[in-house]
Amino acid sequence: MAFQQGLSGLSIASKALDAISNNVSNSGTVGFKQSTAQFSDVFAASLAGGGTQVGIGASIDKVSQQFNQGNISSTSNALDLAINGQGFFRMSDAGTITYSRNGQFQTDKNGYIVNAAGLRLTGKLADSNGVLTGTTGDIKLNFSDAKPASTTSAGYNVNLDSRSATPSAMGKAAVFGTAAPSLTVGASPANTLSILVDGATTPVTVSIAPGTYADTGSLVTAIQTAIDQTSLKGRVKVASDSTGVINFASARSGRLSDINVTGTAAAALNVPGTTGTATNSAFSISDPTSYTSTTSQTVYDSLGNAHTQSMYFVKTAQSNIWDVYTSLDGGFPPEIDPVTGVHTPNTISFDANGVLQTPTSFTTSYSVSTGSVTPLAFTVDLDGTTQFGNSFGVNQNTQDGYTTGKLSGLTVDADGTIQGNFSNGQSRVMGQVWLASFQNPNGLQSLGGNQWAVTNASGPEQPNAPGTGSLGVLQSAAVEDSNVNLTSELVNMITQQRAYQANAQSIKTQDQILQTLVNLR
Repeated sequence: MAFQQGLSGLSIASKALDAISNNVSNSGTVGFKQSTAQFSDVFAASLAGGGTQVGIGASIDKVSQQFNQGNISSTSNALDLAINGQGFFRMSDAGTITYSRNGQFQTDKNGYIVNAAGLRLTGKLADSNGVLTGTTGDIKLNFSDAKPASTTSAGYNVNLDSRSATPSAMGKAAVFGTAAPSLTVGASPANTLSILVDGATTPVTVSIAPGTYADTGSLVTAIQTAIDQTSLKGRVKVASDSTGVINFASARSGRLSDINVTGTAAAALNVPGTTGTATNSAFSISDPTSYTSTTSQTVYDSLGNAHTQSMYFVKTAQSNIWDVYTSLDGGFPPEIDPVTGVHTPNTISFDANGVLQTPTSFTTSYSVSTGSVTPLAFTVDLDGTTQFGNSFGVNQNTQDGYTTGKLSGLTVDADGTIQGNFSNGQSRVMGQVWLASFQNPNGLQSLGGNQWAVTNASGPEQPNAPGTGSLGVLQSAAVEDSNVNLTSELVNMITQQRAYQANAQSIKTQDQILQTLVNLR
């Protein structure tokens, strides 16, 4: 009697229902791959063979997993990774490698990227400077602060107003008498000028030759001659205007800090009292009247300490020439010698169309006392600066330094590169996830826990970076859903239920036939 066929049918239907039930139960398991029971028919061995042979049932040939792509769902964890395409994550358990499609990862207390079971994700390692090495191993994140970088270049793209007037500090003015018909400078006591230069502690005294001067211009010539006989030769220029005011200016704009005039009150140097002081001050960062325009930005030293660099633009008597001073944290401008008081600002020029000619950049240097590398020296780039008939405006200030940074987040690129993002706007490579592929994924041995192991049937692993060869790419902050189609599985469940019932009916029918034979008399 053919009970065996019915029994085998019950067995395979039961196994198929087991596979379907396992699929349904794992429909929410990340990275799960559904299984399909594959059947084969069974025939009794026969030496003679022949076309009238009847099979003796069916058997489970294989329970095969389907490695087709599952849907990808977004998450809020940057270390959740989904493989879009072929490949498996390489997981290490104390050096033993297993493989998984479940990309739900986090970090352990030591900084290693691990799954829920504590297995470590593997890939290419990076050094402390964020450079990938040739070493493959367990990926460990580096949570140390990002290194600062000293400013090496600071850019200032501004428009300087061509309509601006020359600052009052461009000249030093002292009022001299205009008594007619002549100006007399007494011989005794001698009338002198005491000229103090920025930063200097000792003024230069200039004696004016005694005599009678027919006009202010003649007196200006005498004063200039006296100045040229001192260390101020070529640095201080003298002129007068129609009102009798004699103006003092340096060879460049605004370098004189003070001018005192001494002599008798009756002298032709007609200043109130016995001592007079120039009415206007020289260039000074604390005196807004001594410069035309200013702007500033933050720069950084080698330890990441922030400093404020300020730029001061001074329009000269020549309409297309500007003097440029700088300072750090409001300190003394390096363009002024603190001992001699000599001013040597950087001078820039424009053509008739307001386009910057030369120079477009210069180097400046400052002393810093924060324990960092000193001096703090970098290039100031004025490329793009213009002199148009429009208000002063800052188009863009840039600089390439930055302070130290705290780790603020992680991103994983499609090629598996793990980037640490820091609070200073910088990023650092912390490793690269590698994937493994196999010639026969169905040959892998399922270990449970979303893990597979390599076997002879699967062939050896072929590890490489995501996106290379046949390997898929990674998507960060996402996971691959189970590829189980619940609708299909429920239909399959009904089908196998009917198959089980039919096989049971086959056994029942055979039993009835046997009962009929037994009842024969």
